[in-house]
Amino acid sequence: MLNKKTISLVALVIVSAAFIFLMNGTDGSFSMTLNELTQNSADKSQLKHTLARKTLNKGAQIPVQTPKQAPIIPKADVSPLSYIDSIKANTEKTSFHEALLKDHQNQNKYPDYNQRIASIEQDPIERRYEIDERTTQNEEGDKQLTIWTDKKYYLHGDDVTVFAILEDASGVRMTTDFFGQLIYSETQDLQHFKFYDSDHDGIYEYQLTLDQDKNPALLAGIYKILIINNTNKMIDAASFTLSQPEAQLTGEYRDTVSAEGDLLIQAEVKVAAKNRFYFQAALYSSTNDPIGSTQISGELSPGRQWVSLEFDGLMIRDAGEPGPYLLKSISLAKVAFPIQRAPLIYPEFYTQGYSVDQFRTTNYAEDKGT
Repeated sequence: MLNKKTISLVALVIVSAAFIFLMNGTDGSFSMTLNELTQNSADKSQLKHTLARKTLNKGAQIPVQTPKQAPIIPKADVSPLSYIDSIKANTEKTSFHEALLKDHQNQNKYPDYNQRIASIEQDPIERRYEIDERTTQNEEGDKQLTIWTDKKYYLHGDDVTVFAILEDASGVRMTTDFFGQLIYSETQDLQHFKFYDSDHDGIYEYQLTLDQDKNPALLAGIYKILIINNTNKMIDAASFTLSQPEAQLTGEYRDTVSAEGDLLIQAEVKVAAKNRFYFQAALYSSTNDPIGSTQISGELSPGRQWVSLEFDGLMIRDAGEPGPYLLKSISLAKVAFPIQRAPLIYPEFYTQGYSVDQFRTTNYAEDKGT
């Protein structure tokens, strides 16, 4: 005979089964075992957790409201004006603005590879090859030592002449003794020698030959000549570069005016080994007045080839000098470390006769739209 407790448990099981059937429909996809439903009544909380877990596992989902996305407005593709352009666009320019525009126009008048030479003293190529004189004083300040070499750049086979002068506080040259030491790359001691004043003018000299077959071999690079005056305990050093540019000018040149109105001078060069090379050249009038300089760099392969030296037409027109023009100087160098620069070359080449009207009148910046 069933007691009340047993009847209550059976009723609970029946009600639970009915509830589960209603929740899951009749597809049989959700089921529970008899053991899960007939646990001790003291474990009712576990039953609740089990029912909740089964419901979630069935895949019940909570609808989510997706917020509406604001429309994307594309940014306007507008480049900001440069400072110069903004001044140009200004209808109320001050005198300061006008001066800035004029200066900007003059700076961009010629291409970057051209430079107007205002005077012989300002020739950038000549200045690069200027001799470096060094002057030092002793501790007492009553004597000074001046030293220099006859060039800055040499090739194998060249002679290097080194000079030294000792003067008193009044600038009077003194009779003394000088000794020298040839050092390569700050580390190799190659030679020791004494200076002589053969003509008794107070200038002491020593000449050394950069013999390629010398032992040890003289390599391309920077050399230092340490000069010592033992009598007055004074020491200083002069430096020079031994270059091996692996290219040389053949002495052949030709010239023409380009379709743009620029002067083109072509120089033939003989290259011994593939490398990157750098050229600078100065153009003068037939009366030896400076006009301007040009520069070019690029990789060259072995063999004979022509290199174009381009001089801006407006730069020539501004000089107001008709042709023929003098190709005054050429600097040739192999791009290396240190740079292998050949001694300065003076071609003594004159172009054909040209009228200034054959060269263009427009600014390079205007032609390029800058």
